Amino acid sequence: MEYETRKGLMATNAQSAKRTPVLAEFLNSLAPQQPLTLEQRLAALTDSDRTFMMQLSRMVQAVMQMRIAAGDQSQNYYDLVTSMYGKVSPSKRRLVAEILDASDPLDFEPTPNKKPREDVISSFYDSPEMQIAPKEPKQMNADFLERLSESESSGDSNAEIAIKDGRRYVGALQFGDARLQDYKKATGSSFTQDEFKANSALQRSVAAWHIADIDKTIDGLGINTDGYDRDGLRAVAHLGGKSGMKKFVRSNGEYNPSDELGTSLQDYYDKFAVQS
Repeated sequence: MEYETRKGLMATNAQSAKRTPVLAEFLNSLAPQQPLTLEQRLAALTDSDRTFMMQLSRMVQAVMQMRIAAGDQSQNYYDLVTSMYGKVSPSKRRLVAEILDASDPLDFEPTPNKKPREDVISSFYDSPEMQIAPKEPKQMNADFLERLSESESSGDSNAEIAIKDGRRYVGALQFGDARLQDYKKATGSSFTQDEFKANSALQRSVAAWHIADIDKTIDGLGINTDGYDRDGLRAVAHLGGKSGMKKFVRSNGEYNPSDELGTSLQDYYDKFAVQS
């Protein structure tokens, strides 16, 4: 009996050494995994996260183009997105860098500056306006800039209209001279409205700054914007200016002027607000 008992124990131990489905599951989970490709990681994102990553990538790309134009080759994409949006998670920053490395690779090896730069580009992306990353919200269900460009000019960067008083609105987002002056004052840059119209890269840079500047104003309104859609308020500010957007919010929509073409602030809010 004693022999049979020991034999039974040995049989139990041998049986436990077999790879059961449960053991196989543990072993497979602990085995080295092949890293996911960039395409696989992007495919795994939710629609809202994918839109967030696209907007973040475009802002970083626009600033990188400005830095390169100014002769600054001190940072790669990951360093730049970290400088601009340090509060965004490292995994998302790495993903932005990989997206840009794949879509718009740099043709230089970064050479860090020995001294901190005090030039226009540094002051621009270090400014509070550019520290406002797109919200990881509820969120941006479509690319706002693309929708706005389509509405303003059918996406034509060479578009131009002139109103009765002689003011011109040019580019994909139909910027007037007053808003371009705001950008030049904020960044220390210098160009004419015609030069802006002819330079699509500059248009993207101004667009990124424009939205970041509007977002800062929206955030500054605090609880007054509760219940409002961010893209809708961005559209209102684009049409009626930041001060017009603040009046629209504080009056609960009663302040609702129209532009020269008859489009009201409420019209633009309704057009761009994401319907949940």
